[in-house]
Amino acid sequence: MIYILVVILLVATGYLGIRLFLLKKAMREASCQLQEINKALQENRLVKISSPDRTLEELLADINNSLQTIRGEKVSFLKRELEFKQQMENISHDLRTPLTSMIGYLRIMDVSGLAEEEQQDLQTVLKKAERLQELITEFYDFSRLSAKEYGLTMERLDVAKCLRNSLAEGYADLSQKALKVTAEISDTPLFISGDEGALKRVFQNLLQNAARYAVSTLAVNAGEDGESVIISLRNDVADLGPRDVERLFERFYTRDKARNSDSTGLGLTIAKELVEQMNGSMEADMEGQLLNITMGFPKQL
Repeated sequence: MIYILVVILLVATGYLGIRLFLLKKAMREASCQLQEINKALQENRLVKISSPDRTLEELLADINNSLQTIRGEKVSFLKRELEFKQQMENISHDLRTPLTSMIGYLRIMDVSGLAEEEQQDLQTVLKKAERLQELITEFYDFSRLSAKEYGLTMERLDVAKCLRNSLAEGYADLSQKALKVTAEISDTPLFISGDEGALKRVFQNLLQNAARYAVSTLAVNAGEDGESVIISLRNDVADLGPRDVERLFERFYTRDKARNSDSTGLGLTIAKELVEQMNGSMEADMEGQLLNITMGFPKQL
């Protein structure tokens, strides 16, 4: 009788051991499947198990239902996002044409017969219209970038030369803010593969951002670091916290004190997107009250 009980116990232990092994194996397989599904959530895949178990099957059924819900929400989000970008592009395009005509008429208008005060008023209107044109262009460019329709022409460029030219062109805006500007740019060419117009736009946006928010100083640096070309712009700022730095490249993000300014919150977003489409990287960090924006590009020989 004792031998029979021992045999039964051994058989039961063996069965439970095998059953536990198969369940653990099935759970590992399910975990691997989930990791693969998360990497390509858009694919219509479900989690399956090789060893039948009612409780585990019920759990996987709930997981698969959740996956289907998440996929549906993602598809809906992507559709809304695409529609939003298309609407923004259409609106920007529709506004640019009449605004361009308006600016043209303001520029060629004969103001010789107007009083000095009236001439100043017209100049103010012209400046506001030109700034509005810049804002609309930012919306238009952002929509094209998001849709990968910007059309970059990659070629061998000297970053050092482009940066010096951009500094010279942006000097007026920087001097109006009475900023102390220092520049350490390599005397030798810094070649990268990029689009000249896009690179100029990146530098223009960064310098405009500095002119708008810097308190008193701006330091511009460009040089080599191993196989990379590194460009950095560092300026002092007021009332900028870690949370603001984390969100600097978010579209439409502006700090509370800047909400009444003429900023769309797209300048840095566009700059980062352009840099990344030229196989570069851009990041921001704070050191005390100094904001540092750094770009890196693979060096071209």
